[in-house]
Amino acid sequence: MGARKSRRVAGAFALAIVAWSGAAPAQDFSTRPIRLVVGFAAGGTTDFMARLLADKLRGPLGQPVVVENRTGANGALGAEMVAKSERDGATLYFTPAGVATV
Repeated sequence: MGARKSRRVAGAFALAIVAWSGAAPAQDFSTRPIRLVVGFAAGGTTDFMARLLADKLRGPLGQPVVVENRTGANGALGAEMVAKSERDGATLYFTPAGVATV
């Protein structure tokens, strides 16, 4: 995937998340940094895309977005960590669509 296409995809993800987050304006958003958990190793394609998305989200949300890599079991360890995390809306899981589909 080319760099331009990667940027466009990351921008589309960021736009979708920002648009979706505006759906409930009456709720206060967490003041803690947002954790974007990636179930794959740093330096890979999934990590690269997650970091592009994190950069795009920092501005509109006005909060730091931290990319955290939890490798193992083809992304299952990262997914488990997010599933067991506190339900505050500040922890997100980033994975390829194929992994989520399977």
